[in-house]
Amino acid sequence: MKRNKVLKILTVILALVLISGVLFITNAFVGNPVSAKMAEKAIRNYINEKYSSLNLELEKPIYDPKGGSYIAWAKSETSVDTKFSISYRDGEVYSDSYEFDVLHMHNTLRRLEDEYTYIAGQILEDELGYGDDSARVMYDKDDYESAGRKDILKLDMEFDRSLSFNPEISLSLKGIEDVSLENISKILIASHETLLKNECYFKKYGMYAGDNGTVVTVHGVTPEDIESGQLLGLLQQARDHEDDVKFEKNGDKTDDEGKITVFIKTI
Repeated sequence: MKRNKVLKILTVILALVLISGVLFITNAFVGNPVSAKMAEKAIRNYINEKYSSLNLELEKPIYDPKGGSYIAWAKSETSVDTKFSISYRDGEVYSDSYEFDVLHMHNTLRRLEDEYTYIAGQILEDELGYGDDSARVMYDKDDYESAGRKDILKLDMEFDRSLSFNPEISLSLKGIEDVSLENISKILIASHETLLKNECYFKKYGMYAGDNGTVVTVHGVTPEDIESGQLLGLLQQARDHEDDVKFEKNGDKTDDEGKITVFIKTI
């Protein structure tokens, strides 16, 4: 009897230890309901006090195990570009991203990039048969941040493909079998001509192409490079130059800013 009682006590203790361990691990990665409620209340009070005029909806806080904080997103019901994060830790709200995301127009810039990405992707899919996720458009953030340029953007503005922030486009064609530089040059030329025909203008082109064994990444191709009639030769020179760059990693690396770069990797 006494032995059975001891075993029962040990079993209960072991169960409690296991439960405590599970709760500890769970709290470490997803937080706990009590803290989440406290975070939500504090963030809601913060929003009501500081941004009451914005008519915001608040999403449920999500635990960030890396920073040990809770992060919630607030978004406007009337403004597509008014959305930002609020961070809570140790009983208080310690930061929000309203100034960066909304006032500095980074939400607007990202939305316009997404819209241009969709337009360019649809054109390339319809006319050249690429997948609908084959393109990604990015604006030059440094150009946007330069003096006298920020006032071009307006909150919730409609997309305008003539927006002059030096857009670049990156093509991603993971399924193609022919990843030779000859074929890549043909793809870049066809893409450029098709986009130009549809009044889509880009400062630079990049490309990621891969089959089951070889991946080729190209950066820094300009419209002038494509229209020169020498694109294949330029890509071949860039490939040879990449060998030089690898050789120089133990010494001083040359400045490749403004040049075409070609990286070829065998998987």
